[in-house]
Amino acid sequence: MITKEIIDQYKPQRMLLVQGADTAFATLEAELRPLYENLHTLCVSRFTIDHARIVAAFAGEGSGSERILLVYFVFFSTEAAQVLLKSIEEPDQQTTIIFITPYPYTVPITIRSRVALIQHVQTILSTQHYTSSELVTYIKKELSSDSIEDASARKALAITLLDQLELQWKAIPQKARVIYEAKHMLLHANLPTKYVLEYVASATA
Repeated sequence: MITKEIIDQYKPQRMLLVQGADTAFATLEAELRPLYENLHTLCVSRFTIDHARIVAAFAGEGSGSERILLVYFVFFSTEAAQVLLKSIEEPDQQTTIIFITPYPYTVPITIRSRVALIQHVQTILSTQHYTSSELVTYIKKELSSDSIEDASARKALAITLLDQLELQWKAIPQKARVIYEAKHMLLHANLPTKYVLEYVASATA
């Protein structure tokens, strides 16, 4: 579980991107709330331009005392990245902003390259006991969601979820090989995400 101690290891980095579910967000908020008078939270499904403006304003305010903003989201819109860039380049020294999401690789690279990424191994799927077919069904359901609007976001989400399948199947050589091949198809052969996931479903059935 994400804790204050883990976050503190990354300071003085003022912008953190944590891989974790909404439970990680709730746990971290509960731990930090008694320690920081100036703790603010933002919890949304899709991080948009309007949310980016809220974060940018918070980062630039400054108050002379330590301030923390916890932001949880599932998906990050590409348009929001441009609004955030200046805030990330020049954050107030008393301000720490912690982004928490199950799918950090759906965050545009312009943002990910400027923050400290903390990958939390106990993510949504790996903490639960799903069968192989249930995991594949979950992936295909997530990728058909109306909230995933562009191909790059779908591919990033697929890679994140394939990482979790790899954790589940690392002791099964045949299935681990399928995941390796699927990642290669997505990252190097640039095959359609739907095609790759159909391959995973059929090869591991």
